[in-house]
Amino acid sequence: MMRTKILCLLIFFASFLSVANEIKRKEIDKLLTQYHQLEQFNGVALVSHKGKVLFNKGYGKANFEWDIDHTAEGKFKIASITKQFTAMLILQLVEQKKLKLDAKLIEYYPDYRADTGSKITIRQLLNHTSGLGNFFQLEGYKAVEARNPYTLDEFISKFCSEDLNFKPGTQFRYSNAGYTILGKVIEQVTGKSYGEVLTQQILKPLNMNNSGFNQQHSVLNNRVTGYERLLNRLEHPSFIDMSVPFSAGSMYSTAMDLYLWDRGLAENKILSKPLTTVLFQVTEHRNYAAGWLVDNYPEERFGKPLTRVHHGGMIPGFNANISRVLEDDTLVVLLDNTGGAPMTAITEKVLSIIYDKDYEEPESRLSQKLYKMIIEHGTSQSITWYKTLIAQQEGFSERQLIRFSYELVDANEQQAAIAFLTLHAELNPESIRAQKALNEIKHL
Repeated sequence: MMRTKILCLLIFFASFLSVANEIKRKEIDKLLTQYHQLEQFNGVALVSHKGKVLFNKGYGKANFEWDIDHTAEGKFKIASITKQFTAMLILQLVEQKKLKLDAKLIEYYPDYRADTGSKITIRQLLNHTSGLGNFFQLEGYKAVEARNPYTLDEFISKFCSEDLNFKPGTQFRYSNAGYTILGKVIEQVTGKSYGEVLTQQILKPLNMNNSGFNQQHSVLNNRVTGYERLLNRLEHPSFIDMSVPFSAGSMYSTAMDLYLWDRGLAENKILSKPLTTVLFQVTEHRNYAAGWLVDNYPEERFGKPLTRVHHGGMIPGFNANISRVLEDDTLVVLLDNTGGAPMTAITEKVLSIIYDKDYEEPESRLSQKLYKMIIEHGTSQSITWYKTLIAQQEGFSERQLIRFSYELVDANEQQAAIAFLTLHAELNPESIRAQKALNEIKHL
């Protein structure tokens, strides 16, 4: 009799959980459909809770020219999410006693610039406190972005060996150069290519058979095409030679493979628990650890204190985000192929659904609202409305406004662009960047 009662209770709870999960699935689907309809998400989303996949679905087109819908099998460029795989490979080498986190870079890469390589540690490269900067702004970089003529050593010598911006360990500065150097360290220590080590040490053990180091000339099944969404159309993004982002951003993956990555981390399949914790140990300078950002939510946000470890990735035509809630083994993966999706907002709304909390409905971007108003009611009325937003401190940042202005020019609304920049210049006469953009657009 007792066994029958227990069995009935188990069946009841299983049925209750099934119904509750179905409600959450429908709510997540509704949310992502809204973002898709607002042209803010075009891609694949996966959500798991308590280690089990709750939701995995595509929205929109994997290829617009061929009218091919997204499926869960689509392979996306994941850009800077690559960094957490590089960090894992470094920590595996530490576990194998082939590397020391606090050893100097010059010990493992003796051909690197000696005066700085003797000051920077491997740990500082991992958490972006090395003093190295990003190479995007360096002279000559744009000329090689689309076609890289350099070997890895040559690229590092030219673009990853600048003077330090600060004493290592004293500040934070995000550095793709630092993670490029870590990829070289992995090759130096193992005697193998970065792609080989990545496959042998992570992808194969975790059965991530739909992920890899992006070889742009290879034919890849289910490769998703990337696009840039402008105000009034889509277009192909600028081309990037994938040897350039290298170990800082050259991987591709699928939503399900990133779920397998999550399981590998949660279950310590490829790294011991003590060293796995190093992945999430932030510095005093920023909430960045080793390939992961760490955010702590207070109890009032989701009903209990939560720790979200996450990282995004952006590369022309794509943006991606992976978020893990450590306390409840929750995962949110978002992969987009039109660039610029509001990943943090979507992720936090999905978490609100998981934890039965209210959230604000998605709405059009400010740029979308203003462009529609310009088309339907003219520039003057749009400027008047925008002034009310400024008064409420809800306008663009300067960087956003400049970008919006160039998007208006692209959409054949040059006079509107001039009007918005003129307003900004009047309100911010000290702004050099906005004045420069205004002068440039006036002379187009």
